[in-house]
Amino acid sequence: MATIRDRLWTKAAMQRMPLSLALELSPMCNLSCKMCYVRKSPSEVRQGGGLIPGSQWLSWAEEARREGMLFPLITGGEPFLYPDFWQVFEGLQAMGMQTSINSNATLIDRETAKRLAKNPPIRINITLYGASAESYQRLCGDGRAFDRVQRAIGYLREYHVPIKFNCSITPHNIQDMEAIIAFAKELDVPLQMATYMFPPIRRDETKIGQNDRLSPDEEAEARVRSEYLQMDKEWLLGQTERYSRFVPLDQLHFDDERKSLHMVCRAGTSTAWLDWQGNLSACGVYRSMVVPMKDMSFAQAWKQVTEYTKEFTYRPACSICPNWRLCHTCIAMVHNESGSNDGRPDYMCRMNEAASRYYRIYAEQHFPEEAAKIFSQSEQTQRLRGDALPVAHDSCGIDEF
Repeated sequence: MATIRDRLWTKAAMQRMPLSLALELSPMCNLSCKMCYVRKSPSEVRQGGGLIPGSQWLSWAEEARREGMLFPLITGGEPFLYPDFWQVFEGLQAMGMQTSINSNATLIDRETAKRLAKNPPIRINITLYGASAESYQRLCGDGRAFDRVQRAIGYLREYHVPIKFNCSITPHNIQDMEAIIAFAKELDVPLQMATYMFPPIRRDETKIGQNDRLSPDEEAEARVRSEYLQMDKEWLLGQTERYSRFVPLDQLHFDDERKSLHMVCRAGTSTAWLDWQGNLSACGVYRSMVVPMKDMSFAQAWKQVTEYTKEFTYRPACSICPNWRLCHTCIAMVHNESGSNDGRPDYMCRMNEAASRYYRIYAEQHFPEEAAKIFSQSEQTQRLRGDALPVAHDSCGIDEF
């Protein structure tokens, strides 16, 4: 049954309303995470024109509100470093917005938590980078941050500020994955674990198909293991059944004539991203169409973004691949992995092929009877492979703020 939120998203997409808008107040951060796609130093920010004042952000937010914006996301960089943070946050709350905040939580002290509690956001998304000071040192360059994060979580819980945990798994903290999951369960806080890291081409255009990240095989194993540790039995078996239909890469023909695809996620339809320099785009990690807001209203810029998104097509190898519904590749992944809108995201291909293997391994190890039923139908599975995984036309999930 569709929820009220589901109906809101459907209506927003039909009417091209910017229901959710990410406000990237600053790219500066007090951590130096190795896989980050946006971080800039203060000198780089000055060279890029400096930070935009809070009054301007609120002016744009008010214009966006009139166009239908309800769910602003304050993000960065680290937004608590932004000098006018409170002006923007409390201004959004005064508008009646359902505001959420992305933060590494290292700057949240008792007074900050107390002030947030006076008019709390719908949640603070805290990114956890490890379960020890050693992991924070390896990944973020600051081992002392771990203790600050632990204290911040305590303050936010003390003052009943809603929180959610995000976690980016990399070679530098993968050994902490089980401990992070256990910590979230102990506190009964939702946890979203990301094992795929986008190539950071916003920060460095030479990083096409590269990042300080897990190999495709390591990513697949980490993803399946995290799902096994967090999700219920039915979820894992459902994924095992779906991935049993994965067509091996050596059986595919990527040189066949490709189809033209439209963007299928919410980006540029019901969500948008406003960066620290005042540029509006559909997506924070795909920047082919960026509209400067300096000389136009939000409504004018949003219209340009939606018209571009509606007309834009691309022809990746995914368009003829029967595995696309499983891989959920979007234009941002295709472009950032291959360097072209029409390329092949090889990392994604190999990652999902490995995932099909690990789903089977975990299912056979932990639920052998059910796994045997799934794989005893191998003949039927082979027959279904050609037609059971049509090109997906639902949201790819990249736009989930």
